[in-house]
Amino acid sequence: MKKYTAILYFTLFTLFGGSAVYAQDILVSKQQSKSMLEYYTLNQFKEAWKIDRYNLFFSPEENIKGKEFKELKDEVENWITYWKTEQASTNKSIVKKLFNKTRQQFFKNYSECSTFSNMLETGTYDCLTGTLLFAHVFEELGYEYKIKQLNSHVYILLQDPILGETLIESTDVYGYINNERDINEKIKSYESRLQNSLLYEKYGMNLNEDLSIIDIAGLQYYNQAVYAYRNSNMPEAQLSLYKASIVTDSPRIIYLQAFLEDQYGEVQIAK
Repeated sequence: MKKYTAILYFTLFTLFGGSAVYAQDILVSKQQSKSMLEYYTLNQFKEAWKIDRYNLFFSPEENIKGKEFKELKDEVENWITYWKTEQASTNKSIVKKLFNKTRQQFFKNYSECSTFSNMLETGTYDCLTGTLLFAHVFEELGYEYKIKQLNSHVYILLQDPILGETLIESTDVYGYINNERDINEKIKSYESRLQNSLLYEKYGMNLNEDLSIIDIAGLQYYNQAVYAYRNSNMPEAQLSLYKASIVTDSPRIIYLQAFLEDQYGEVQIAK
């Protein structure tokens, strides 16, 4: 037992920069966790985020290892360093160029319910993981921005200090929009998708809210719940929703929980 505890301490401190998880702090058990990273991050969420936000970015990935964690993090951080140099070398806006180059570099195949780490490894992305990458890059470059959530879409409104308000839509090759009229038209087109939302039809879910980068990272678990539901794995869907609720209080979680319970009754999450 002492040997196992020593290994646990070493893993958390050296690979993910964290501290030990004590019994009274347990929100998610080892059996419910895909990796030691997820076990640590969800049980010590505030600390894990403060030490290294990549803990939460990568925690939904199954059994991620310390070496992989470092390599993926370094890839993003090197990309940010490059754009900091570009930003410092000009008095013109770099946002459109950054948008196009980031899509070319990281976004290869669109698929719903991707994870952030899977996007970096394979190029498989969705609006959530794409938005998460852009939000992190923009934040590190010092831009002011808002992450906007609608029923079936997430996008960014960025304040470019040179060109003004700019809409960033990660899944659209033409998703850089820097014109007030065009921005308003694009947002209206997003809102028109409301009738295609199952949770709107059944429960009246009508989301129009600002999200934090933490919310976006946590909603990866919401997407995993959707994926599990589509594959008729109700216990896993419930567990993923529970994990999402540890990180974010987005009302999206409550609506999906109600839907799952109406469809299948309350599912017991295995401890």
